Amino acid sequence: MWAIWRIEGAAQVNASRRAKKQRLATVEALVKQLRGEAMLLSLCPQINPASVVEKMTQAVDLAASPRYEALAHTMLDQLEQVELTGRTDWLAVQLPTSRRQGVVEALRAARAEVALELGLLPAPVTAQQEAERLSQAADIAAAWPSAITRRPATEAEIMWIYGHSARRGVIEPLLPEGGPQARGRGRGMAGLGQVMLAEG
Repeated sequence: MWAIWRIEGAAQVNASRRAKKQRLATVEALVKQLRGEAMLLSLCPQINPASVVEKMTQAVDLAASPRYEALAHTMLDQLEQVELTGRTDWLAVQLPTSRRQGVVEALRAARAEVALELGLLPAPVTAQQEAERLSQAADIAAAWPSAITRRPATEAEIMWIYGHSARRGVIEPLLPEGGPQARGRGRGMAGLGQVMLAEG
């Protein structure tokens, strides 16, 4: 069982070199203090040019500013000709398990594999299991330094990480922005299997 957080503040284009080094040192210190398995992922999502222009014109009355509207259309045409990417940082931490939990999880995994071979859906995660793991993840994150701004990754963002890792620039899905912080329990994530990649 893994918990994933989005580390905020990765897109510090206008930050000073000193601020960037300080942020890197803080994140590096956090990763070094973690026990067990952990991954720091730095991913570059594609950026939709329309969303950039939409943010440019968000607080502008385009009906009263025809020159600005023309500029926005020109900017959209130019941005569609280049590859726009951003940078996002993610921290994935494997949640520790006791020996008893390890045995129970191994039995559940074996049962799920047999069910898949028989064409059955895996058993959904119970509300109690979800609550236990969310509490465990919150306890881990509470011990981290407050200088690192983070939030739990949404289900859509986790699915994006899998899709991005499999495609990497080729018809890549866009990173979901905002929207409801949907967290599904049950079979919503059960169909997410191992991604098979051919190296080379």
